[in-house]
Amino acid sequence: MEANVYRMDRKHRGHCVVVNNHKFTSMSDRPGTDKDAEHLRHVFEWLGFSVHVYDNVTKGHLDKVLQEYKCHPGHSDGDCFVFCVLTHGKFGAVYSSDGTLVPIQEITSHFTAQQCPGLAHKPKLFFIQACQGEEIQPPVFVEADAVNPERVSPSLKDSIPDEADFLLGLATVPGYVSFRHVEKGSWYIQSLCNHLKSLVPRNEDILSILTAVNNDVSQQADRQGTKKQMPQPAFTLRKKLVFPVPQEKL
Repeated sequence: MEANVYRMDRKHRGHCVVVNNHKFTSMSDRPGTDKDAEHLRHVFEWLGFSVHVYDNVTKGHLDKVLQEYKCHPGHSDGDCFVFCVLTHGKFGAVYSSDGTLVPIQEITSHFTAQQCPGLAHKPKLFFIQACQGEEIQPPVFVEADAVNPERVSPSLKDSIPDEADFLLGLATVPGYVSFRHVEKGSWYIQSLCNHLKSLVPRNEDILSILTAVNNDVSQQADRQGTKKQMPQPAFTLRKKLVFPVPQEKL
């Protein structure tokens, strides 16, 4: 194995956690999100992960989930860790199902080398499907994942710990909404899953895959005319992250 590529040959590929918030106590539902959760489960299981989906997660439940995976004994035998959040959001933060605004940094900080030694020197990937800013009126069937947005532009890097081996994939650049089809799922997650399916078998690394997702989602946005959505990754990866090609077809 090349020294500049993350190891992917341990006993387990790792855990993939999906927080899927469809219903909220004080915000609108997010129809279409179950399609995203289902697609993520399908693709990450295909990539060899143990996938755990949690629906309509309150702040208290989120804290428990974070604590559980921070201390998970399985990390020591795993190659990688993935955490996906499907919910409403504002810049740099996501909403729990009971309406608490949780900074993305609060989520990622549980998995630093100090907090979670089992994941030290291993890639930690976070994918966030949520708006990061201002609500606009979308056409029928397409909704914006935004709530009470404010125009602010701190650095996206502030959302990931100041240490190596993190990747944060956001559905949209700061200050903008992200879109979700009420039947087909969100533009970003569907594109991410489709590109993992098509490009992992070609041995593409994760940053090349996310670049292709950027291109795809920005073109979808342009086809909508007035709608704009541009995903954005932030990362401190030190090596290439290439998933082994799964033996079975999806």
